[in-house]
Amino acid sequence: MRTIYSLAVMLLLATGVAPEARQDNNAGREEFSAILSNISNVGGAGLTPLTIRIHRWTSDADDERLLGVLRDKGQGAFLDALLEGKAVGSIATPTSLKYDFFYARQSVTKDGSRRIMLISDRPMTVAERASSAQSREYPFTVIDFQIPREGKGEGTLAQLVQLRLLGNILGIENLATGPMKLSDIKKVK
Repeated sequence: MRTIYSLAVMLLLATGVAPEARQDNNAGREEFSAILSNISNVGGAGLTPLTIRIHRWTSDADDERLLGVLRDKGQGAFLDALLEGKAVGSIATPTSLKYDFFYARQSVTKDGSRRIMLISDRPMTVAERASSAQSREYPFTVIDFQIPREGKGEGTLAQLVQLRLLGNILGIENLATGPMKLSDIKKVK
């Protein structure tokens, strides 16, 4: 069963973003630790420690270009444009190699907490790429999490995702039964 949910795009594209919402892609590197809880029908079930590293933020210009490609040409062209860029960070577990992601944006809420969204292609086996499986039409991984001013954050990690942009709303369709949960998120450095 597919799950459909929407996330507001963290930037209002051409509608005049406030200067404080602009991304400082030269800001220092950040690292977060989290616990991944998987009860979906994708991947191994259970709890897994996760490390999220952000080397730089996607610039306002790249954000506008990439989301324009998604809106005008669809997710296939968006995936190609995303992968043409340089990795902006990575995710890893203690027992896995790191996996790069190519889109990282953040916004600050009124209460001072941060919302961070990361987008990447998702790992696919050679057999999946060569097959005509429905899962090939869901080529993205999306991580969305919130970090309060003080304390630990929470969020989601969704694999097997399709993306659509309608106005300023990023529509996310998840082929899995639901996104995996991220908890105990804290900034390490």
